[in-house]
This record gives sequence, structure tokens and C-alpha cells, in this order.
Amino acid sequence: MATVNMVFTIIAAVLSLCGIVSLYFREKLPSQGKILRSARKYDEMNPTLYRIMLTMIVLIGVLIRVWQFGEVPGGMNQDGAMAAVDGKALADYGTDRFGTWHPAHLYAWGYGQMSSLLSYMIAIFVKLFGLSPITARLPLLLMSLLGGMFLYLFMKDNFGKKAALIAAAIVAVNPWHLLQSRWALDCNLLPHFFMGGLYFFSKGLLSKKRYLYLSMLFFGLCMYCYGITIYTIPVFLLAAAIFYLIKKQIRFRDVLISVGIYLLIAWPFILTMALNYFQWETIKLPFVTLQYFSESVRSQDVLLFSDHIGSQLWSNIRYLLNITLLQLKDAPQNDIEGFYTMYRFMIPFFAAGVIGLPKLKVTGKKSLAVFAISAGVWAGILTNNVNVNRVSIIYYGMMIFAALGIYIVVCEFKYFVWPVGIMITVGGVMLINTYFGTYNKEISERFYAGFGDAVVTAEQSGADKLYITADIQGRGLWKVSEILTMFYDGTDALYYQGKTNINHNKECLPYHERFIYESISADTLTRSKSENAAYVILNSDKLYFNADEYTMTDFGKYTAVVKK
Repeated sequence: MATVNMVFTIIAAVLSLCGIVSLYFREKLPSQGKILRSARKYDEMNPTLYRIMLTMIVLIGVLIRVWQFGEVPGGMNQDGAMAAVDGKALADYGTDRFGTWHPAHLYAWGYGQMSSLLSYMIAIFVKLFGLSPITARLPLLLMSLLGGMFLYLFMKDNFGKKAALIAAAIVAVNPWHLLQSRWALDCNLLPHFFMGGLYFFSKGLLSKKRYLYLSMLFFGLCMYCYGITIYTIPVFLLAAAIFYLIKKQIRFRDVLISVGIYLLIAWPFILTMALNYFQWETIKLPFVTLQYFSESVRSQDVLLFSDHIGSQLWSNIRYLLNITLLQLKDAPQNDIEGFYTMYRFMIPFFAAGVIGLPKLKVTGKKSLAVFAISAGVWAGILTNNVNVNRVSIIYYGMMIFAALGIYIVVCEFKYFVWPVGIMITVGGVMLINTYFGTYNKEISERFYAGFGDAVVTAEQSGADKLYITADIQGRGLWKVSEILTMFYDGTDALYYQGKTNINHNKECLPYHERFIYESISADTLTRSKSENAAYVILNSDKLYFNADEYTMTDFGKYTAVVKK
């Protein structure tokens, strides 16, 4: 992939340079195949061909997101498992797993909280279909598909059908978009709700104001997708309101109504953040709980709370550049080696889109594209040492400008559509082959593939107690083992809280007596020798068990151990 990246990036850079030079310096353009500074002619395309291409792009994009959904990637990420466990508790009792009634923000690991919207969405599918990797991941899949649709519609309204078609092709085989759509992480909902808000905001400016009000529903729900929204979404909305008021494209009355709708949805989250900042006590209301998290360290993630703001700002800029323009490697769950978040050859097109935007004459709102990318840049600057998922709000903005760059190139030189199409197709084919092949094996191990099968096997043995290794992520990190066990076991929230000894409709030992999370050792075996116990261990811990006394069943890196 390294060679392909290098060759394609050079080609993309040459094409982008040709397109920008032609756009800015050619005053009289031939009408055939060249870019015309008339928004109507600029977008001409055979309607039948357009529909065929759009249908093919949509089918490919949907197919690669639903193929083997729930199985690929294998295993389960601990944060996704936690969102699902809380989702099951919400479905069953209207509380999180700890018994908090309708929390606006979730406790998660205590020191670092979790946004609540994903768990509430999971709760709907758990109520309908039960708890499984599929129901845990469905919200991200559906919102990702909607996010891609919103991107297409936004581009169509503001830049025309041809630019929209290009955007659809980009998002269909975008590496970041594919990865995040197939596993569950709360913050990955944010870019899709933001894109929905951006689309309806645009539609409100271009046509009927009721769409402006509808956009506030999406922006309000953004607040429950990720904590960084407390200093991104309000700033974005304030800047947009001021800009379009000055431009006289919205009225002050529209702003007041929009603010009212936004606050009607967002106030529980905003008040929760204020409550934690000022260290007020938890507020319990009949329909929502605003929690104070005494162990929180999340303020350390924000630039304004840093001890050395200057050096931290420079660090934030470097991290932001690394995972956007430089396309450097992030954690395996966030990008694929060689493909990164949007292929390196897309960056020259992105640059062409940024440079060419002022010269484009369109019927829509070019300024909204600037606002979209600015929101991501702002998030990256203010959030300390961002990784891909912390600044995921930027990637739709980057796709908008990459699509505009390609739009300029293929309109300036009609035959350039072939090398561009080949690059996107080859990149997409290689991405799909890697994702369902070598990458799936790598990420499945990182998502503890086999651990769930070992837990189920030990559970089905009829043992009264389960000793489960605390070392699946690191020595003694038992909370990771616990949340994954609760997910695969489908542990009842009241049982976990100690309010009942009924789990799966049968009487059990109290939760904290039945499930023991510790580093497995000879001492573990000595203490449990006389108990009716089963074990979930790492393969390396099998040395403590006598094969004549125990049945040991391997599941990848994990082993279920049951007495014979």
C-alpha cells in the first residue's frame, strides 16, 4: 500500500494543481468539458447515467457496511460493551447499570464519563431484539448511513448534483467512515448528528425556515454524543448565527426560536457539565438525573484547563495535523495502516477544494462548508492531544472539501475523471480486501475475540462461581474483564446492584460472590478447589490446571476451564 499511496498522491497532486491553475488563471474557457462559471451549466450531467452511478455507489456503500455485520470485527470493544450494558439496563428498568434513573450523562469508568445517546439508542434495539453485538452496533450503522445521505444532500443543495455524486463516492469507500460504522463507540455518533444538523441548517437558509428549526433537534442531540460538544456546538451555532444575521439571511426571530429549541433539548447535558464544573451535588428530577462525577478527570483533556497552555496548544495542533492532513497512524480501531482516515491521495484534492472554494460560483451556501471544517479544527485545537475519535467531527468537513477539489479537477479537465475514478476504485477495493482480511484478524484480537465464547462456556457449565482473569487488557485491569463479562452474560442490572439474586430467571449467589475478577494464579486454584467453580483464563494461565481434573476449551487467546 505504501507504493500505491506514493504514486496516487503524486498523481492527485498533479491533477489538483492543474485544476486550480486552470480555475484561477484561465479567463476564457471552452464550453465543452471545461468548468463554466455558471452554476447551471457547471452541473450538467446525463440524468440516466447519474441515477445509475448514484445507485451503484449507494449499493456498494451499504453492502460493505452490512456484510457480516456483528461478526466483523470479531469480539467487542470494552467501551461499546459498556454502552450496551447500560443500554440493556435502560431498556429493562430506565436506569444505567448502577441504578441511576434516566442519566443525562453516564458514569462509565468513573474517572472518565460516557455520553448517553448511544446507550439510549441501543436500549431501543435491545428492547426489540435482545442484547447482542448486532443490537449494540446498529445505532452506529444506521446513523453512519444517514450521515452519508446527509452529506450527499448537503452537497447537492449547495454545490450541485455532480459535486454530490463525487461526495457520495468518497464517503462510500472512506476508511474512517467504514470503520466507525461497524463497531460501537459513543463519540462516533457526533459527526453524523452534526452532519444532519448542517444539512437541515443549510436547507433552512436556502428554502423554508422550518428546516432551520429542525436542525436544532440534531444540534441539540449532538450534545449527548460527546463531551467536547460543550465547547464546539454552541460556538459553531453562535458564529453561524452572527454571520447569517449580518448577511441578513436569517432574522433575529429565527435565532430566538432556534435557541429555544436547541436549549429545550440540550439543557440537561449543559447543566450536567456546569454541575460538575462547579462541583454541585447530583440533581434528580422525575424524568432525568444530572450527575456529579467526583472522580472525573475529563477537565484535563481541555486546553483551557492545562497548566501550560502555550506548549499544550502547539501539541494539540501537531496531533490534529498528524491525523488529518498528514494522515499518520492512530490506534488500530480508528484507522487501518496504509489507508488511514481518508487515503493520503485525498489530501491534495482536499487542498484544491480549500483553495478553489472562493472561486466557485454556486447557488448554495459556500460559507457552510467553511463553518463545517472550522468546527472540527476548533475541536482539535481545544481538545488535548486528539486522536481520530476525539476529533471525528472534522471528517465530514474534510470529505466536503475533497469532493470540491475533485469537482474542480474533473470539470476543468473532463478526461481527468478517469484517473480520479481509478484511484478511488483501487483504493476502495484494497480497503475492502484488507478490512475483511488481515485487519479483521488484528482488530478482533484487540476487541478480545474469544473472550465472550469462554464466558458463555464457563457460564453454561452450571458452576456456582466464575473466576475470570483480570488481565485481558493489562495486569489487574479487572473493570475491562467485568464489563465484557456483563455484556456476554447479559447480566441483569438489579442483580449487579445486589437488589436481587435472580439472574437469567434462576437463583444465583450474589453477583459479587459469583463473579470473581482477579489475576489467575496458583493461589486462585487453591482457594477455589473445594468450590463448584469454573474459570475464564488466558491461555498462558493453563499451567495452573491439571488436564486430568479439568476440561480446557480454547477460544483464541482465552480458555474456559471446567471441572470434569
